[in-house]
Amino acid sequence: MSAGRSMPAMRPMLVLLPLLASTAGHAEPASFAAPEAPISQPGYGEDLLPRDEKDRATLLRTVAFDATVYGMAAYLHYEQLYRQVFDRSSSNYTGFNRFAHERNLAGPDYATFKVPNTDTLYSTAWIDLSKGPVEIDIPATQLKYFTLNIFDIFGNPSNLSNRTIGVKGGRFLLVPRNWRGTAPAGVMVYPAATTQLWILMRAFAQSDAEVRTARAFQDAVRIIAPEGEGPADSHGGASPPPPAPGAIGYFGALDHVLRANGWQPGEEALVSRFRPLGIGDDRPFNPDRLTPATQAAIESGYAEALDMLTRAKSQLGEPTGTGWMKVNKGVYGFNYLRRSVINMAGLGANVREENASYTTFADRNGSALDGASSRYMLRLQTPPPVNSFWSVTLYDAKTFALHPNPLRRYLVSDRTKGLKVRKDGSIEIRIQHAASSDGNWLPAPAGPFFVVIRAYGPKPDMLNGQWLPPPISREGDAR
Repeated sequence: MSAGRSMPAMRPMLVLLPLLASTAGHAEPASFAAPEAPISQPGYGEDLLPRDEKDRATLLRTVAFDATVYGMAAYLHYEQLYRQVFDRSSSNYTGFNRFAHERNLAGPDYATFKVPNTDTLYSTAWIDLSKGPVEIDIPATQLKYFTLNIFDIFGNPSNLSNRTIGVKGGRFLLVPRNWRGTAPAGVMVYPAATTQLWILMRAFAQSDAEVRTARAFQDAVRIIAPEGEGPADSHGGASPPPPAPGAIGYFGALDHVLRANGWQPGEEALVSRFRPLGIGDDRPFNPDRLTPATQAAIESGYAEALDMLTRAKSQLGEPTGTGWMKVNKGVYGFNYLRRSVINMAGLGANVREENASYTTFADRNGSALDGASSRYMLRLQTPPPVNSFWSVTLYDAKTFALHPNPLRRYLVSDRTKGLKVRKDGSIEIRIQHAASSDGNWLPAPAGPFFVVIRAYGPKPDMLNGQWLPPPISREGDAR
């Protein structure tokens, strides 16, 4: 075929060449999609709803259900953020970028979040990156264990801990998404997923001397926010709504959270579906703009989702075959059901590499643990394999709080004073309501309870499943 005959076939390609070449200079790439294809109409979200009244109610109920499952973890974090950052009457009010320190180990009256450990001193701070990066300075320490457990607003965790950074400390710059600055010399950049972050700091302490060391560490950790940021609780945009029960309170808070923080990459289509609820449209959430029929459908979808999430608490982990559940926490991706259920059970769930945990509500035979009717024994033939420490902690199953008792003993651990270890290295922990002189006695309520094993710095044998906790055995009737 001659060159002349081939030219007509080449012409369409030549027409495209300038468009393709323009991308090399970072010019706006050519788009062959219809201009309106990726765009929904601005405003309330009327374009997303069918006109039939019954169908509208069905879709609104479904969208409200999905938004409740999606955003429950963010709402629960916002409840805590609001108390610490905006509610000046709160006992742990600090504003943004300041720590509230717990100077004593958690007890039955601990109220910041559910199912606290009582192995470490807690400190909490909410970080705001809307005005720029915030620096965190961590001192060198010889603490047996510490972590600055950093959560985005949706509860996804990461750690600045002796596992990840060692004991020499360092300076870390928390930077907002798409930040393009340069960190000062000697400062490591920490890219944040959301504008608002929760730092849950844990510092190991058991003895009085260790408590004093942990308090000194708390005081030495510094948060350095941008100069001229204004009052510690200031934040641009609409006023933050106080958390309130019911669908209206929930969706108002979720709208505020999404406006301040955005969402994970890949969630744009999902979140855009929420506009008919008054979330993410061109104005902040206002229930007065919703018709009575819309409000009724939203309330119904919210209630159905809440009931489902409550029932799904049994999915908190994977059965081990020994009566315990291995809790799959801290790694969620797009599994919004798991994320919501775990955060409903208690905020602050860390990754297993930092803190592997196991939970049981039942004995060897599958019967509910109940101190009113039974006495129990946990025989650890081999103690949990850890690099830091382990503990066995008991909680009231009705309140999810530590059980008050005369000894103020809420756990048995490798550091428990008077702990008895058998000649073969095994440890027997007696669990019952009646008082016992046994140094390994873990006091239980005269009612239902559950037990949590925590292993900080778990070794490979635990992470790969070679070590599993043995079942709790019923030893006889309560007395």
